[in-house]
Amino acid sequence: MWEFNLVVTMASEGRFRHLMEELKPHGDFHRTDYLGVVIGRVEDPAAFLETVREKTARQLIAFQDLGRVIPVERVFPFRAEEFVEKVCEAIRPYIDHLADKGFYVRLERRGLKGRIVSPEAERAVDAYIEEELGRLGKSARIDFDHPDAVVVVETIGDRCGVAFLTRELMERYPFVRVS
Repeated sequence: MWEFNLVVTMASEGRFRHLMEELKPHGDFHRTDYLGVVIGRVEDPAAFLETVREKTARQLIAFQDLGRVIPVERVFPFRAEEFVEKVCEAIRPYIDHLADKGFYVRLERRGLKGRIVSPEAERAVDAYIEEELGRLGKSARIDFDHPDAVVVVETIGDRCGVAFLTRELMERYPFVRVS
């Protein structure tokens, strides 16, 4: 399984080669079987995000084909029947950071149509987080309007990456966002 720490989507169709040329100097990027979706591995995801932010601030056309960037922290293979269980295991380190915060879970599923239903999986992971916080004597609330954090689950076929996006991160980097 190819390891990745970034999921990049295009802003629009058609200029894929141009986007790949812009990404190439920063790490190892590969197209996927899914239209407009690239996975990449960079040495330092935070430095990559800052580079993109600085270049786009200085040069209007820099990264103009970039839609979204999700810096994933944990990547794992899965089978559909174990998907939610594996996601819950992968997000365990984030749970304590959600105490007394507003959050939601967003699944961007590519592949396995009909085998993984995004809203059902999102609700199951929400419930797991609330249950685990309850065991710790803490709580959190689902907040779609102004969350403190978003737990992002990105699937590319049978590979999954999870990310913990804080409000501060998304405000600093407008291209780091959920769909």
